[in-house]
Amino acid sequence: MVRTMPCNCPEDRPARPNPAGGCNYLVCSNGSVTSLYRLVEQAIPDVPLAHGRPVVHPDGSLTFTTTPPSIPGYRPEGMRLYPAWPPCVLRMLQVQVVDQVLNMAGICGNPEAGQFSMEVAPDHCQNCPARQTRA
Repeated sequence: MVRTMPCNCPEDRPARPNPAGGCNYLVCSNGSVTSLYRLVEQAIPDVPLAHGRPVVHPDGSLTFTTTPPSIPGYRPEGMRLYPAWPPCVLRMLQVQVVDQVLNMAGICGNPEAGQFSMEVAPDHCQNCPARQTRA
């Protein structure tokens, strides 16, 4: 599911929006991690991006045609960024484009975790007590 968060997107936008300024989406799959990354691809709006539009791979990695931006939660390897979060079907991703720069943030979707509904770094997810009890 792709939920539009507050932004200045037009109300009558097509399937993939074309906003004039910034845009903010919250993506959650309530299922497989692969489904989450397919939704991420759909959530990236059709706007000019300073680093070019990335290709989103099934593993969640992003390939750029130019030098990729620095996105927290992703580790760079050449022109490709790989998600650094451990697998979690409850994590959501916030997809933002502000001033032509793509940014993504991991949002905790585990109600048992202390960071529920907050932005989380990969190390927090790795050490999440709720994740440890399910392992």
